[in-house]
Amino acid sequence: MKRKQRMVLLLLSAMLCSSILAACGKDSNETKTIPGDGNDAKVEKIVFAMPSFNRIPDNLGRITDAINEITIPKIGVEVDYKVYGPVDYAQKVNLALQSGEQMDLFTTLGQFTSYVSKNQVYPMEELLPEYGKELTAILDKDFGPDMLKATTLNGHIYGIPVNKGMSIPTNFVYNADMLNEAGFTADDIHSVQDLPAIFEAVKQKHPDAVPFGPINVNPSDTSLLLLLKGLHQVDFLSDTTGIGVVVGDEGKVVNFYETDLFKEGAMMMRDWFNKGYLEKDAATTSITASDLITSGRGFSFMGGYSGLEAAKALSAQTGKNLEMKRIAPYYFETGAVNMVSWMLSSTTKAPEAAVKFLNLLYTDEALINTILYGIEGEDYVKVDEHHVKYPDGKDANMVGYTAMLSTGIVGSESLQYQLEGVNWSDVELKLQENKETQKSPYFGFIFDPSGVKTQMSAVTNVVNQYLPGLMCGVLDPETTIPKFVDALNNAGAEDIIRSKQEQLDQWIAAQNSGK
Repeated sequence: MKRKQRMVLLLLSAMLCSSILAACGKDSNETKTIPGDGNDAKVEKIVFAMPSFNRIPDNLGRITDAINEITIPKIGVEVDYKVYGPVDYAQKVNLALQSGEQMDLFTTLGQFTSYVSKNQVYPMEELLPEYGKELTAILDKDFGPDMLKATTLNGHIYGIPVNKGMSIPTNFVYNADMLNEAGFTADDIHSVQDLPAIFEAVKQKHPDAVPFGPINVNPSDTSLLLLLKGLHQVDFLSDTTGIGVVVGDEGKVVNFYETDLFKEGAMMMRDWFNKGYLEKDAATTSITASDLITSGRGFSFMGGYSGLEAAKALSAQTGKNLEMKRIAPYYFETGAVNMVSWMLSSTTKAPEAAVKFLNLLYTDEALINTILYGIEGEDYVKVDEHHVKYPDGKDANMVGYTAMLSTGIVGSESLQYQLEGVNWSDVELKLQENKETQKSPYFGFIFDPSGVKTQMSAVTNVVNQYLPGLMCGVLDPETTIPKFVDALNNAGAEDIIRSKQEQLDQWIAAQNSGK
């Protein structure tokens, strides 16, 4: 989904505070003590920055206070809670990391290898045995013992993946009322080959409707279209350029955009575009698929969702009767796990306190639900053991605080409350599918791009130039793909592929030798 990031500088108060503390010969990570039972208990302060996909209130003070009412007595950690929108999040975090502003805990949001290659993260392997025992135990139980392989590079654990349903099969999401009006039911949807006839019928019934999309055009999202063709064994080898992937289990790294798989997907989208199933400005529009459906013009889109209940939340969000049908299975590659993982800043002065907080975040029901839903009775009301709702007369936009759309970003999903109406068994299904979904034979391989940074940057610019038009059907694949590939090679794609192949060969040899 295309978004323009904008930089907003909010460092004045942090700089002022830093200056004052420096004048006193102290820093923002200074520990303090609180009296208790004749013994002073040490309290350390950390900054915890979370992305929220909900409206962010101007004042987070009461939520921060509620968090600290849990963390200070339990683990002796005081939390400075920061919340940023998804568009600004990465820039806010990077700004803090580069300026020296305190930023102890943050999440990757798809930038795992970038943070590692810039030496911006603190290794956790020596901290977890003492301060994160419960955390690692719950990850092993819910996913399996190899989960942290996806966040381990050169023997160092750099991240803690969110413990959620990470097996996200490809789902066709559609307006059920429009489907029925077009004379079809969910039983008519089995594969991508069934969709054009449905699109045509919807278009006949609703001439102003957009049958499909808009779609994401990030490089890793191109696999979505290939999944639809049943070609799901593609490993992007933990980066998002699309240059250098492995298809199947032969271990040969190739340029994804030179494969027949990519061309087939692009040809399909071109056909859909020519038949009027997509927006004419699909490659450049900033409107999302859910926005289009909310407006009444959109019929369907494709998305990856774990479990079977996501359509209920999407219906509540759009105000339309949405259903979804699984089209293709999922395929676990390393990036699926480390895409959303929590990291410690390399500049943190309280690494033990940060890991203590992470440990509690994944194991304490009160903490995780305070972060997601706010304060009981004010921001939400308990319905039963597992379910909550908004107070009478209020919704997500009216309560003082909610971050419920960030449930897939933080903590353990098995401890999170669900909104009223969501079947709790869906959470159990997600955890089950985490263990049962097929894993790539290269699961755990992480590409280190430090040796080809210049080429990666140049290739990314080329991908951004050509990929949207190809994946949205605007450009003719027959004439455009050769130009695309030439531009990629001129930008250094072959150097990236060579580097990936060398690193992958070394990784495979290490696995085979039992190291």
